[in-house]
Amino acid sequence: MLAIVSLGVTSMITQVVMLREFLSIFYGNELVIGVILASWMALTGIGAFLGKNSARLELKIPWIITLLVVLGLLPALLVFLIRSLRNVVFVYGTMMGILETLYSSFIILFPFCIISGFLFTLFAYTLSQLSRVNRTTMVYALESLGSVIGGLAFSLVLSSAMTTFQSLSIIFAVNCLVALAVSVRHGPRWIRFVLPVVGVLGLVAVWSFDIDGVTKSMMFRGQQIVYTADTPYGSLTITRQDNQVNVFDNNLLLFSTFDPALCEEAVHFAMVQHPHPRDVLLISGGLSGVIKEVQKYDVASIDYVELNPWLIEAGKKYTPFLANANLRVIVRDARLYVKESSKKYDIVLVNLPEPSTAQLNRVYTVEFLQELKKRLNDGAILTMSLPSSADYLSLEARQIRSTMYTTLHTVFPQVVIVPGLKDYFLASDRKVSTDIARMIEEKKIPTVYVNRYYIDDELVQQRSAYILSTLDTSAVLNEDFSPIAYYRHVVYWLSQFNVSPWAIVGVFALVLALLVGRLNPISAGMLTGGFAAASVEFLLLISFQIIYGYVYQLIGVIIAVFMAGLAAGAWFRKRILPAPTIGKYVSIQLLVAGYLLAFPYIVRALSAGSLSTTLVHSAFYLLAFFVALLVGAEFSLAAELRSGLVASVASELYGVDLIGSSVGALLIGAVLVPLFGIAKGCVAVALLCLCSAVIAYLNRKHYLPLRV
Repeated sequence: MLAIVSLGVTSMITQVVMLREFLSIFYGNELVIGVILASWMALTGIGAFLGKNSARLELKIPWIITLLVVLGLLPALLVFLIRSLRNVVFVYGTMMGILETLYSSFIILFPFCIISGFLFTLFAYTLSQLSRVNRTTMVYALESLGSVIGGLAFSLVLSSAMTTFQSLSIIFAVNCLVALAVSVRHGPRWIRFVLPVVGVLGLVAVWSFDIDGVTKSMMFRGQQIVYTADTPYGSLTITRQDNQVNVFDNNLLLFSTFDPALCEEAVHFAMVQHPHPRDVLLISGGLSGVIKEVQKYDVASIDYVELNPWLIEAGKKYTPFLANANLRVIVRDARLYVKESSKKYDIVLVNLPEPSTAQLNRVYTVEFLQELKKRLNDGAILTMSLPSSADYLSLEARQIRSTMYTTLHTVFPQVVIVPGLKDYFLASDRKVSTDIARMIEEKKIPTVYVNRYYIDDELVQQRSAYILSTLDTSAVLNEDFSPIAYYRHVVYWLSQFNVSPWAIVGVFALVLALLVGRLNPISAGMLTGGFAAASVEFLLLISFQIIYGYVYQLIGVIIAVFMAGLAAGAWFRKRILPAPTIGKYVSIQLLVAGYLLAFPYIVRALSAGSLSTTLVHSAFYLLAFFVALLVGAEFSLAAELRSGLVASVASELYGVDLIGSSVGALLIGAVLVPLFGIAKGCVAVALLCLCSAVIAYLNRKHYLPLRV
């Protein structure tokens, strides 16, 4: 049993670590996360399917011992390969598309996921054979319990106290100890002497050498790494090239210091519009040099809001821009600060990247803009930006600008676009002009680039008018629970690689349809159960992020609570529902569908209410636990209702559960929620569960208890 728990611990910690590593390599939006999770779950499902051949293996205990040690060693090896081969396999500095993400994650994750899936079926068969009772449910519960332990251990201890390789060395040592414990009763004597030596050597090798530093330096050629930290908000790296400091979040360049043209545009396009700007709110990007530009005006205060405290601490050490008397640094989520603050501003500079992720999208929604307007003085100016469209606007570029324009225009009567190194959206209650160079000269603001030698006001006006003429002023608004701007940006990103999001959706939908068509109703129900479970897990994370903005800080805890629900549902189902019947199986599917239909109303109530943070957190944990409890009980019932040999049944049910989860993680995160919103996404998944329940009910006379 200890080996099964160890499998869950190893799988969970490895999944979190590998996800973080892939986000540091690939473009870190939710589509990429969905692809990586889909690859993980699909490969583990395939491994579980292959495990049905475990009945043919002789000497099963030596196989278990060997695979546990290999499973403990693989994570560190795979992380080393990811970091060292990134700039060998792919051209240095290039952005990788969705296809590269798909096949890279598939190849790298293949050995670990196949072995972990195979081990689940091998454990189920071996334990059932030894006890002469079907133990599939017990293995499922123990593996889920291990995932709970792994998620909590990584979130609360390993991620903050150790480097990546140090954390993985602990996992390797634990697996060696578990394999040693198994070998004491069942393995050959020589293994008992080899395993402790191997485990100790692994620990000494990792803790004696800075493997993290060496491998990260491979990813930043020609740059000196001066600071690196795995924070709850992402992997933060700061490098130096001569006098320039570069700040990377998950290996994506946030900004570089001493880029005067970009800093001047980000500040002066907006501030020159106001006759007497006094109080300025800067949302992120304060370390790039924009604060120096703001100080060229006679401002009374600059409030700089940044979410990541590690970024502020690094900025104080490696940049000169935070040493200012009238600067107040606020380490907090911008939305929560705006919602709870009573201070009013004349200028708001949103210096964040475009809405390329669901987290960034929160600052571009109509709900945030309405909340922000309450904090603005009469005639205040707001600016935010998108990457430059140059002189050509593709369909995808027009769509995202249309959504952003209509969302801003819903709250502010005056909205203009000033094209520069980026396309800057200026919004206000007062008239906003594109005569930037003229106003800069009239106010005698000292600039290097934003002046009449750099900017031609007439040309800016022509380009601005052209962009506005191409926009759809009736475009759908970007909302918290319907993040269409994020979806539009994903489509825009995919268009650069000639990939249609609908092609991805079509492939996964076809896989789902083929599987449902070939499976019996019990296994099909487990497929939709896995789909629903992954969907709800994603919905919980994104909803929490919409409300608080810092989901990465609690992602391990939420997942751990979810896995605890799976373990409890599988373990206690026999006490609550002792006799396995198809009616109970159908009832659980109906409960999952009902949960999905109620979910949007519950989350909106939590978002709109005035409940304390503790109560809202607790509500999210209960929501995660409850749906997982249902799915765990569903798996337990399916394991007894599905007839056949244990190895075949365990491999099929666990495999389809994971494959359903892989499709759900991708479709709900990449398409259903961004395009249709959380409410309609929940309805779609609920309908899938209802269809599965109806099919199972119509075939209710065909099931017998499992024979061992």
